[in-house]
Amino acid sequence: MEKARKRTLATIIIIVILLIFFHYTGLFHFIEQTAVKLFMPVQTVFYSWGNKLNQLTHLNSINEENQRLKERIGRLSIDYLKLSSLETENEYLRAELDFLKKEKYQYQSVNILGRLPTDNQILILDKGASSGLKEGQAVTAAQGVIVGKILKAEEDIAYAMLLTDIKSKLAVSLADFSDTSGLLVGQTGSSLLMDLIPYNQEIKIGDIVVTSNLEESIPTGLVVGEVSQIDSTLGEIFKQAKITPFFSYQNLQSLTIIVEN
Repeated sequence: MEKARKRTLATIIIIVILLIFFHYTGLFHFIEQTAVKLFMPVQTVFYSWGNKLNQLTHLNSINEENQRLKERIGRLSIDYLKLSSLETENEYLRAELDFLKKEKYQYQSVNILGRLPTDNQILILDKGASSGLKEGQAVTAAQGVIVGKILKAEEDIAYAMLLTDIKSKLAVSLADFSDTSGLLVGQTGSSLLMDLIPYNQEIKIGDIVVTSNLEESIPTGLVVGEVSQIDSTLGEIFKQAKITPFFSYQNLQSLTIIVEN
């Protein structure tokens, strides 16, 4: 045991003496440079790997930050669209209310819950008979533009048939208060046709078509659309006209039911 300690102490003394010798003779510096040169390629590789690893970590951090920014921008965009939609809806409702008060109509504002799966020309509304809705009443949008009629009213919901439904029929005339009249019917492809126009009555492209006074629950003068094409055959008793609505019925949201006029 004593011998082992002596050997260890001797070894330490020899190493210290050698280190002092190498230091003063310059050999220690030489060994250090040699070691650096020997390990330089390995160090370069590890340094390069370290840089790439740092870049990858930094890149992942940038991607995460970009994703957070995109999500934030997305939320801000949604909030902006909601606000814009709300402002547009409020403007629409104010204008609609002014029109209805001016015309002294009794009305109910309704929202569309959906469309019938078997007929997308029939709307499901969020009010019904308890709110005064009943069959035959005018369904309007955009300040007096009629888009359909109440087909059926249950207690709390109602069904509205759009004018573009092939089963829809509406008595109409021209807005210039002439004697020209006809029957508006829906057509396949969501178009409108003014039928049964007496051949001797005048009608021209650009004329505005409105509701006539022949239906009890429908006020006179509600706008339907504009004459875009006239079809007539010499010798026939009646002629027809294609009517183009002023806006698409596919994007309807809020509607007004005229319950009394």
